[in-house]
Amino acid sequence: MTSKQRLRRMLATVSAVALLATPAAGQTIRSPYRHLEHSQAGGLFVGYVVTDRGSLELGPGSAPVFGARYGIRLSGPFTVEGEAAFVPTSRRVVDLETDEEGDTHMPVRLRNADISLLVLSGALRFNLTGPRTYRNVQPYLLAGAGAAISVADEKTPDLDPDVRFGFGTSFAGQLGGGIEWFAMPRLSLRLDGRLLFWELDNPRAFTSIGDVSSEEWVQNFYFSVGAAIHF
Repeated sequence: MTSKQRLRRMLATVSAVALLATPAAGQTIRSPYRHLEHSQAGGLFVGYVVTDRGSLELGPGSAPVFGARYGIRLSGPFTVEGEAAFVPTSRRVVDLETDEEGDTHMPVRLRNADISLLVLSGALRFNLTGPRTYRNVQPYLLAGAGAAISVADEKTPDLDPDVRFGFGTSFAGQLGGGIEWFAMPRLSLRLDGRLLFWELDNPRAFTSIGDVSSEEWVQNFYFSVGAAIHF
């Protein structure tokens, strides 16, 4: 066999292998899962909080919420997040008056007063699809804790000190979940819903009326939409 014949046979063999490999490559199935390359994210959100004012209806009312989040992905399906949310709202100013006999105190609503809350929290997030997305979607559950702080509260000097309500600073717990959609590898949109609970301190003068405790926990609900940049 001459060298030219050997070369022709080798080229024919290579061509046959290439032709057989092409159909096999065409049968490759793309996975709907995509691994997330970036471990940190920061973003902004807006939403609305539906509040429980408490048995005396003295607590903050329902209002919009604005905030920012920052998250770091840990090993496996876990992510730790920090959040700061601002809630500009109002509360009801209530006084007590006596009946004609002068011995029974009756609550009387006078007006509304402005109050603004800053809710700072940290949360542990559990991603249901792990460190990846399914068709660019990542659902999750989370639990968090922090503080709700009154940063601005309209004064009510016309009321007796025992009647005045003050929100002050309260522990704030959160439970919830949501869905994050990755529109681009570095950009995601997020829909989030949570139960948010904090404590209200009832004024001393009201605790003598019926079955009213000096402290009570209330459960609120808030939902938000936001966007985040991943890096």
